[in-house]
Amino acid sequence: MTTYIVRRKLFAAIAGVIFVVLITLGKGQAKISTPKLASYFSSFYSIIDLGTVPKLPPAYGGLTFDPKDANRLLIGGLAGTQKAEIYEVRVKRAPNNHITGFNVASPIAKAPGIGKGGIDASLAYSPQGDVLFYTSYDDNSIGQIKRSSRIPTKQINLTSLGIASSTGALAFVPKGFVGENRLKITSYTTNTLYDTTITPDKAGTYNIVAPSKSIKLSGGLDAMIFVKAGKPGFFKDSLLIAEFDTNNVSAYQLDSKGDPIPSSRQNFIAGISYHSPTSLTGTIGATTDPLTGDFLFSTILENTPTKGRIFAVRSSAKTKVPTQLR
Repeated sequence: MTTYIVRRKLFAAIAGVIFVVLITLGKGQAKISTPKLASYFSSFYSIIDLGTVPKLPPAYGGLTFDPKDANRLLIGGLAGTQKAEIYEVRVKRAPNNHITGFNVASPIAKAPGIGKGGIDASLAYSPQGDVLFYTSYDDNSIGQIKRSSRIPTKQINLTSLGIASSTGALAFVPKGFVGENRLKITSYTTNTLYDTTITPDKAGTYNIVAPSKSIKLSGGLDAMIFVKAGKPGFFKDSLLIAEFDTNNVSAYQLDSKGDPIPSSRQNFIAGISYHSPTSLTGTIGATTDPLTGDFLFSTILENTPTKGRIFAVRSSAKTKVPTQLR
């Protein structure tokens, strides 16, 4: 078993007994690095610590906005456990619409895995906006929740589709990108990104087609954000990927088929979380604010093991464009 997998399994137990043990022994107090944008991207963006979400239990999981309500944020709590749930949070916004904080979280649905595990790095609505998808670690599954349900209405074992255990994350390709509406799934354990599609079943949920191709990347793949060319600092359609094992968020350019180009990898954020031999931290979820285009990342910080945090990355005002293009 690799060190990476050991770390991930420690994280999966973060909401259980090990949490209490670490706090009691005074562990988890290691110095933590401050998130820092890569030099190139620091010309375009700034990082804002939005803090914790009131009444949202650790560990924070995937997050997404309701496509019908841009002020309703959905996020996982007790991630990686059978007690995992999805919570709704009303965000607080400044007059310019940037998020400044969060109201109290309320549970809306259970999000367990199949037999073990629970919600991990991703929450995402289907392209039609009718079903909420979530990934579950470490049982390598995807759950689906209808809008009218408070429990999973369908769960799919990804191993049966040829996806290496364990996911990881998922993302639907947004409109305007090559391959829009296709489903991307990551295997955290094997650093593989899979490309597939969904098809409606007869129950109001979806089947997942066995992947048609896969790409090997690196870093401990978790949540993904698609970035359209023309956004500051991005001159080609790109993909941001949160890396649990490196504590970074990396940026990849997309090729003509809409897939990340492995050789194009570059740091976007470094040190957004921290690892040590007893670490229970990592960058997990990621989404885009539909009103401002800000990137949001959920994470666990080791020096406050009972709390998670959310960081926003937003465009800097009056940015001077560097002469060297990416």
